[in-house]
Amino acid sequence: MAERMSVEAQRNKMMLGFIVRRCAREIGHPPTPEEFAEWANNQKDCGRRYSLFGRPISVSAARIILSQPGRMVSARLESIVKGLR
Repeated sequence: MAERMSVEAQRNKMMLGFIVRRCAREIGHPPTPEEFAEWANNQKDCGRRYSLFGRPISVSAARIILSQPGRMVSARLESIVKGLR
């Protein structure tokens, strides 16, 4: 029997559209798949580089992400929310 998603796991999910809008705000225009992959793979926090989705994404994956703004995903949320300007 499948277990329900924990409250913590649910809190660590957000819609891709939110992440894409954050990227667009930082680069100044809606991202191309190449720009989105570069942005997502090269986040920085306290001088350390990390991939927003826990692993690097390819341009092909970025293309899919950009086409599915309503999809829920796990990402390193604290950096996105903390970085809002």
